[in-house]
Amino acid sequence: MDKNPTLSYPEVLLSSTQVQQMLGLSRTSVWRLTRRGVLTPVHIGAALRFRRSDVLAMMQVGTIRHSSAASRSSG
Repeated sequence: MDKNPTLSYPEVLLSSTQVQQMLGLSRTSVWRLTRRGVLTPVHIGAALRFRRSDVLAMMQVGTIRHSSAASRSSG
């Protein structure tokens, strides 16, 4: 039996609808996070999926970096 943990625990991929529900955001907000590079989608054919670990990591960090946008507008 192979004891490689990457094979034992495959990455969970989420649809944008699942990401919306996890984050409590609209479809447009998830799209914006993707365009800004905050979330990186996995392309499976025409479908986009998001790594659950990436979404959880983003939630822990504090989601979006508002300070950079605020510093540009105040400068």
